[in-house]
Amino acid sequence: MLFAFSACEKDETQATLTPSNSPTLRASTNSVVLTQANAAQTAITYTWTPISSFSWQNASSEYQPAVTYTIQLDRQGNNFASPANISAGNGPTTALTVEALNTSLNTLGLAPGTATPLEARLRASYAANAPLYSEVLPLTATAYRVCVAPRDASGAEIVWSIIGPAGVDWDTDVVLTYDCDTRTYGTTRALNAGEFKFRRNRDWGTNYGDDGADGALELNGANITVAAAGNYTIKLDLNATPKPTFTLTRR
Repeated sequence: MLFAFSACEKDETQATLTPSNSPTLRASTNSVVLTQANAAQTAITYTWTPISSFSWQNASSEYQPAVTYTIQLDRQGNNFASPANISAGNGPTTALTVEALNTSLNTLGLAPGTATPLEARLRASYAANAPLYSEVLPLTATAYRVCVAPRDASGAEIVWSIIGPAGVDWDTDVVLTYDCDTRTYGTTRALNAGEFKFRRNRDWGTNYGDDGADGALELNGANITVAAAGNYTIKLDLNATPKPTFTLTRR
């Protein structure tokens, strides 16, 4: 970094700011498979040797600029032409959650479910100087497609559940999981011999039963019967026509 100190109109001295070292990057792993179910877990931790100090040439100063670090990720062989940048603060370590890493990988256009070779490096920025970079580390990553369940007009997630003694009782909802690929709700779990119904947002305002015991659902329809206790897979298809449908399969 250069600073100009002028003693007179003809004399000018260039002051140079030099970092004591370049950062050295390390990673906790070189391969990650990301899943939405583990979104809150740590996917990878990067640590580095931070720039410890700066020295001045041709100037007397104790000024030490703040250093900010950024993890850069890019496809292998792209030479960081269009990297994903992840803020890493002032160091000397950062832990990336599965969700945060997946978000960054999606900006690179990675195909979900496919292992893709990447490269990672650390960028150290200080004052107005050109940044310093660490050595490049390899990373093989498998990203996932973000599954967003249907939402209402307010943006709140719509929850579907079963309720009744076949699950727990008439006061307790068993929430179903949304599947983005099939656009259905479902669960696999132990059920009791007894009855249940489907309802939306844990409220009886919108509930479905089966009047004809034929797998087609009707609003405010009859209770659905589980004849024998056991493990079952329940699937609710609200997009089926002409009526929503469900399946109940014993495992």
